[in-house]
Amino acid sequence: MVALPLAVGALAVVAVSAGIRLAPDDTSTWHQDPLTTRAPDNPNWYRLLPGDAATQTVPERDASAPIFDASVASLESTFDEVAMGDGRVKVLAGSAAEGFVTYVQRSALMGYPDYVSVRFIEVDEANSTLALLSRSRYGSSDLGVNQKRVQRWIDATQANLGK
Repeated sequence: MVALPLAVGALAVVAVSAGIRLAPDDTSTWHQDPLTTRAPDNPNWYRLLPGDAATQTVPERDASAPIFDASVASLESTFDEVAMGDGRVKVLAGSAAEGFVTYVQRSALMGYPDYVSVRFIEVDEANSTLALLSRSRYGSSDLGVNQKRVQRWIDATQANLGK
């Protein structure tokens, strides 16, 4: 008798997981320019903006983007290499080489998708920055995952540019 409820519960978990993993990624919803898109209504996001961005900021979720000692082309290729090497990441739309890209990274266990949109910006010939918006599709708390991912990708990009 106990086996039947356990089997039904396990089947429900598998069905929900499959639904999450197989749900289509709507490009028009998730491929949004971090410089112009409105901050999400839920707390599942983190954003980096250049100091001169005209976007309205949310102090708890927005931070200043670093200025990199690298051309925008070098930043684009190095950042893309870091992002794509982080595991379970694919490009949803755009490309780093075009200056605007959205990545999808899925969680290891349940396959929850997080979307990271990046706009690369030239400061001058030798310096560049970016605008970045990382957000979760599901849930009401990301447990800091978006901020940690952004910091990990920025740190690795800076380290790789310094080589």
